[in-house]
Amino acid sequence: MMLSSRPLLLAGAAAVGLALLDRLIRKTRKVKVKNLKSGGELVAETLKKHGLTHLFVLSGGHISAVYCAAEALGIKIVDVRHEVTTVFAADAVWRLSGKPGVALVTAGPGLTNTVTAVQNAKMAESAVVIISGATGTMLKGRGSLQDIDHLALMKPLCKWTAAPCRVSELVPAINKAFRICQEGVPGPVFVELPVDVTYPMDSVVKNVEDMAPKGDAFMPTAIRGFLNWHLHKIFDLDQNPTIPEPAVPRLLAPKKGSVRAIAKLLKKSSRPVFVFGSQVMQQQESINQLVDSVKSIGLPIYCAGMARGLLGGANSPPIAFRHARGKALKQADVVILCGAICDFRLQYGNAISWKAKMITVNKSWSKARLNRPPTMTVVADPALFVCELAQEMKGISDPQRMWLKQLREAEAAQNTSIREKSEVDPKTLLNPLQVCLEVNKRLSKDSVLVMDGGDFAGTAAYTVEPRAALSWLDPGVFGTLGVGAGFAMGAAALRPRTPIWIMYGDGAFGFSLPELDTFVRFKMGVICVIGNDAGWTQILRDQEKTFKASTACTLNHTDYHLVAEGFGAKGFLVTNKSQVKQVLTESMEIASQGRPVVINCLIARNDFREGSISV
Repeated sequence: MMLSSRPLLLAGAAAVGLALLDRLIRKTRKVKVKNLKSGGELVAETLKKHGLTHLFVLSGGHISAVYCAAEALGIKIVDVRHEVTTVFAADAVWRLSGKPGVALVTAGPGLTNTVTAVQNAKMAESAVVIISGATGTMLKGRGSLQDIDHLALMKPLCKWTAAPCRVSELVPAINKAFRICQEGVPGPVFVELPVDVTYPMDSVVKNVEDMAPKGDAFMPTAIRGFLNWHLHKIFDLDQNPTIPEPAVPRLLAPKKGSVRAIAKLLKKSSRPVFVFGSQVMQQQESINQLVDSVKSIGLPIYCAGMARGLLGGANSPPIAFRHARGKALKQADVVILCGAICDFRLQYGNAISWKAKMITVNKSWSKARLNRPPTMTVVADPALFVCELAQEMKGISDPQRMWLKQLREAEAAQNTSIREKSEVDPKTLLNPLQVCLEVNKRLSKDSVLVMDGGDFAGTAAYTVEPRAALSWLDPGVFGTLGVGAGFAMGAAALRPRTPIWIMYGDGAFGFSLPELDTFVRFKMGVICVIGNDAGWTQILRDQEKTFKASTACTLNHTDYHLVAEGFGAKGFLVTNKSQVKQVLTESMEIASQGRPVVINCLIARNDFREGSISV
């Protein structure tokens, strides 16, 4: 009896449930379109509140509402030819200004195209906000155009990810993104913006109404009721929100006791060395104080990454060195790594004498102790540490003066060697050292240098010297090729009248060549110097020795100067040393008028960078 009545009871309950659901659905009020700001407008206003002046984008229907609203507010929209460039450009904005750069890309492949640049920003500790569009919230997982799991893709690459699903969640999400990307160790963050959350309310409601099934039957009515309920959830605002003031990131200050202990150790040392990494440059607004502190301490420093050019023209007599670092680290009795870490660049810690006392100053405890346990670890902002250390130091000792003299002699000897090698005439092609040294002669105090390549860019790093702090851009530890155009674009956006030079390897130039179109459209007078040796020479050199083969390492002496002309840039072909000076001078004049220049230098291969790292 009980078994036979159970189906009847279930059927009755279902009927009652459906009747109640039908009544509830029919009572669900239709969404009334209100005169509220769209989600795109709210995002744009929040970006503006954070001081954003340039937004790097590649167009897409999923994000039109945001970049159109941003342009209406006076934010300059720089639309590029490949999404990876948006992140590289945003990365450069952070490095040069200390304010997070923002990249805006469309859904699906628009976002996947950024992955390399996002990982590069992560490893370079750059505060970048990546925003992508996404399919409508009701169409997630239903086969919509370019619908993928963006958060699963970006979580391993970013400090924080978010996917606001209501208009009311947009402003808090963007604010949080800006705060988190700058906190502690800076890094990229990601925010996904569904198209129905950013577009104007009337457009979204009309689209939903057109999509909804018609008729009075239960299922069409139920679907319409669900859609109305979902729309109420998206547009849950009664009034336009107030956008709060941006939060000021908290700085990691060193402990006074640690600073005093290190100062005491330095005073007793005879051969101290500082190694500065890019992290020391992350307080851009106080760079002048950092420079004064370094000069006040007066002890030798080796600068890598963004720290190159820290002292610029003030480095006389020199305390900042470029050459013979390996020898100096082996002879030093105290080594202080400020933002530098013991990765492959310092031979995993083996580049430093094991008899030396090694002190690491870093925002990250784990990075400070990577591969080799230091004598002392200071978890703090390296720039703040240097400034406070300067307050504890009172001049240098006689042994330290002798140590500086020794390092200056080594520096001078290496510079002499480079000049001598630059005078070697390869007969048929250009000596790459000569090209770099001629570029170096023409740099002004405000010139920005961008490195993008392997062998030629590495040669430039030894020979082309930035004239001031915050004027050097290279990919960093990830060693990414293709950063050149994006980095230069970010620099040009911030410093529109500044000479910007990209030192390109011919292999690297191929990655961002189409962005010449962007330079032309936005009148960015960037000078691209290509060291064209028709190959991936940094790899080729070791590969030929090990495997006796040039497989996959040879290119052509491509006419990049003619390609440049096709995009509207000015192109030069340089094949002998008599042309170099004249072409560089003419290029600077053309670039000053807002036209990009490509100088295609056909260079000979040499052994200057023999033994350079390729794996």
